[in-house]
Amino acid sequence: MKKILSSVLIAVAPFGVFAHHSSAPHFDNTINITVEGVVTDWKMVNPHGYVYFDVTKDGETANWRCETTSGSLMRQRGFTKDTFAIGSKIIVTGNPARREDNHCFASSFVLADGTKIGRNDSITAKVSQQPNLKDVSQSRPATLANGQPNLQGPWVTKSFGRGATEGTRARFKATDVGKKAAAGYEMSFDDPILSCHIVNIFNGWNHDSNVNDIIQKDDVITMQYGFMDFVRTIHLNMKEHPENIIPSTGGHSIGWFEDNVLVVDTVGFEEGVLSHQTGMRHSQQMHSVERIYFDDKKQRLIRDYSITDPLYLQGETKGQDVMALADKPYSPYNCVELSGKNNIRPTE
Repeated sequence: MKKILSSVLIAVAPFGVFAHHSSAPHFDNTINITVEGVVTDWKMVNPHGYVYFDVTKDGETANWRCETTSGSLMRQRGFTKDTFAIGSKIIVTGNPARREDNHCFASSFVLADGTKIGRNDSITAKVSQQPNLKDVSQSRPATLANGQPNLQGPWVTKSFGRGATEGTRARFKATDVGKKAAAGYEMSFDDPILSCHIVNIFNGWNHDSNVNDIIQKDDVITMQYGFMDFVRTIHLNMKEHPENIIPSTGGHSIGWFEDNVLVVDTVGFEEGVLSHQTGMRHSQQMHSVERIYFDDKKQRLIRDYSITDPLYLQGETKGQDVMALADKPYSPYNCVELSGKNNIRPTE
């Protein structure tokens, strides 16, 4: 059964045919629509890109926008600022927004020249889906000129994403107080990522295939996260944390070397989310200890970490993540949240 409303073709589809797990609360996956128009803007940003286009019917024009996947992933797949050229014709197939008119979740596109592109397709035949391991086994020095173990470089996770098998994910167990703190959390509306927030220093270091960067100086080590452009500073010239720390996402970190291992002690966290899927939280009492080192034989950067939070977590939680040297440099994530009222929790 098909019917045309204005210039939008609507087809009722069986539930699940167009199912997108993370999009279902915001877009009606039981309805498939096709919209034709002329591109007015194309924002290839994170966490989601948006194509804007005018749809004209019977002399009246309505501006539409449809959500794509993240700008970072689209660039890796060969999309550019010219893929959806302003002024060009476009046909978008997808699912309508639940709380906003003229808004959709795009599943495929047809360009002016007839080219068909799926949401997760690559524009060119050979496009790297993520940065690859850079072979430096013969050239990477074990230490820097200042004598520190060499941890520098662009790093990409091997512990997150499709096919990732390296590392050990932390398994948190909440106290009764912690369970109450997480009550009512809905990932679809409360996920910190929706507000361009890194979530926490553990999740952010491994999110997607964004390239991180480590920069070493005599007294300071900087961890530049590829996700959300978050920056951590590890102070090597301090033996104790200051007394009056202003709580923050990254807390306050002091570090020292034990043989070839960088030990990082961090306190002073603001209350936040540990698991953006479940809503597990941590309090300002969270304390983390990280041990970071380069395994020359495996060509991997290893981070072993432990977390304690006597208010929200039971006991000590341990985890490990693994990074490989990337063949691409760090590039800014440039998060711009454009989802609008469609992602705001309904009041009814």
